[in-house]
Order: sequence, then structure tokens, then C-alpha cells
Amino acid sequence: MTFTIYFLLFLGIVLAKDSFIVHKHTPLLWSSKLSDRVGGDVHLKMDAMQPGSSFKIRGIGNLCSHFVRNQGVTHLVSSSCANAGMAVAVAGKALGVKATIVVSDVDKDCILLDRYRLLGCDIVFHGTEWNDADSYARKLGSMENSAYIEMFDHPLIFDGHASMIRELYADRQGKAPDCIVLSVGGGGLLSGVCTGLKQVGWEHVPIYACQSERCNLLDVALTNGTPTPTHIYSAEGHDLGTRAIAQQALDFSREMNVQSLLIPDREALGSVAEFLDDEHVVVEPLCAVALAALYHQPKLFQKYKSIVVIVCGGNLCSLDDVVAWRHQAKKSD
Repeated sequence: MTFTIYFLLFLGIVLAKDSFIVHKHTPLLWSSKLSDRVGGDVHLKMDAMQPGSSFKIRGIGNLCSHFVRNQGVTHLVSSSCANAGMAVAVAGKALGVKATIVVSDVDKDCILLDRYRLLGCDIVFHGTEWNDADSYARKLGSMENSAYIEMFDHPLIFDGHASMIRELYADRQGKAPDCIVLSVGGGGLLSGVCTGLKQVGWEHVPIYACQSERCNLLDVALTNGTPTPTHIYSAEGHDLGTRAIAQQALDFSREMNVQSLLIPDREALGSVAEFLDDEHVVVEPLCAVALAALYHQPKLFQKYKSIVVIVCGGNLCSLDDVVAWRHQAKKSD
């Protein structure tokens, strides 16, 4: 089994030299501060260092590459004015094709619009809320030589995200961590991690699936027994529209050792600044919910000797934001 896995990893590296891979192998770094906090070894899978500053480029880059290389697509379309849209923009630039981001009035002042333009994207404004923009993006994506790019719910996205576990397996020389801690939004990252754990034979590893109070799609689905459309907001109050968890994420949560963990908004906001102090890396609150679990609930992890946290990154943050979120978190205490 071990030889087979190592051979497949080696084969993947060889094949990558002849194929267009838009993500990169990110470092696995030991955290002295978090290790001291929980009393075990905490390692950070630093996907904040990906092109586009988030893990999204793994799965979305994989999907975009498939459309371009295998279906002759020359136009990629997204309705995301966040990390998924940035991944489409980066992938479009890397693959040499046109990319369009459809934006509603809700995101007309988004800090990413200028970055999209710098990457050569077309920006189309449509509708008053995200659902309007998404409907129009799907229409554009249905045109000849075009493709609408899902944000999180697609098998090729899951397999792309699974690459981080294959990297983790190689970096740890096949030794499984005692648990993995990650953030959950729509379920793409969770589905990818579970896919990767199965690929390397680590199905037994517990996963802590962390969500903020108002972006709790997995928790709602587990309660209701089915993915449930829910209007959600980020910890800092951004309207994220009406979404439901990916069915695959719910299925994996039932099949594997996945524990849903809700994090108060104030803890997620405060953890952005605390992580910047400790590791000199800026992440957005949706990423920080995983870090907040260790910062604010260390006793939960004291039974583990080896912990891996997926630092998934993010673009929707600035130094001014971090300072404001720190003050907001302190006022909420």
C-alpha cells in the first residue's frame, strides 16, 4: 500500500512536468505559538501562499485547466467577487484565455475588482444581489467556447483540493497526523480533504470542520439531514448570498470522522490579528475560523500529539481591516 501511494505521488510529479498545473506545492510549517497553546505539535499547511492567495486555485485551477485543455474552452466565467473569482482570474491568466467576473451591486466596491482588471479580466455588472449575478454568469458560461466555473461544488474541484493531502502525505513521509483542522464554507475544501485522505489511506484521521456563526452551512445540513439553502454572512458581516453545502461534503461528513465545530464571529475576527502577530501572515476571517478553534478552544485538541491546520488564506482583508476587527472582537467580549 505504502509503495503504491509513493509511486502514484512520484507519477503525479512526473506528469505535472508535462501538464499545466496552476497551483503550487505549499510549505508545511511548525507553529511554536499554537503548539505551545495546545500542548502538541501544530503544523500549518500554508495555502495562503498559493497564487491568488488562497487554496481555491487548486480545485478551480484544476477545473479551468480541464475545460481549456480537454474541451477547447477559451472563455472562463465566474460570479465570485472573492477567492473563487480570484482563482478563476489567476487560472485564466496562466492558461492564456479570457476570464469574465460578473458582479452584482452588493460587490460594486469590492477591493478585488482592480486586481481582476490587472489580471486581464472583464468585469460585468449585473443585478442587485449575488443570485442575479450568478444567473447571468451561468448564461454567459453556456455560450460557445465558454464555461461557467463553479465555486466549490464539482468533482474536479474536489480532486484539485485533494492535492494538498497528497503533498501532506509526501511531506510527512506517510505518517498521518492525529487530526486535521479546517474551515468550511460551501464544502469544497472539506470534500477535497476527504477525497485526499481516502486516496492516501488516511480515512481514519479526524477532521474538525470549523464554521462561523452566520456561515454554518454544514451544521445546518447535518441538523436537517440534507443540504439546505441558507442566507449566510461572513464574520465581519459581508453578505454571501443564499447557498447550500455541497452534497458531497455532507456525505463525507456522515461517512468519515468529521466533527462540525461552530466558532463565534468575535473569535474568528480576533484570531486574524492574533495569527498576524504570531506568524506574520494575514488571512481573512473565513480562514481564521480554523485558527480560532485552536486559539480559543485549546483543551479540545490537547489529546492530540500531531495537528495539521489548513491555512486556506484569503483576499478580502487589509491591514486596516485587521485593526478594525481586533477592536470589534474586543468590544464583543
